[in-house]
Amino acid sequence: MTEIQPSEARALLTQADRLSRRAHDAARWPYVAFIVALGATTSLGTFAMGLGTGRAFGAAYFGTITVVTALVLWFTIAIRGRSAFARGRRWTAYIAAWAVTYCAAIAVVAWVHGSVLWSAVTSGAVLVVAIACAAWESRS
Repeated sequence: MTEIQPSEARALLTQADRLSRRAHDAARWPYVAFIVALGATTSLGTFAMGLGTGRAFGAAYFGTITVVTALVLWFTIAIRGRSAFARGRRWTAYIAAWAVTYCAAIAVVAWVHGSVLWSAVTSGAVLVVAIACAAWESRS
């Protein structure tokens, strides 16, 4: 067995650190992409539903449900059986934060339909929460 010099050991540790970071980043992208896409879809969908009437409302409603369903299917395939919720309280907090803002946006659609201000505020909150959760997830 040959002895490793300190400079070689540092180089090996640096390379191992780089590989570890790449592996971590590669494993996180489906989670981050899902959170961002979910936030963008539901934000735009609730904004469109809040301002649309008749067929426009129906198209926004149907479009939002279709895209969210496709996102969930894509996410399930992308993570290949790894459970996001098994990661602990962090994912539960992400989904809970998104759900609270999404419910507020749906409440605006139901009770203050047509209000540009309230639709923009609540739909914007959905997007801001989703982006914040995705940023937190990308750093975790």
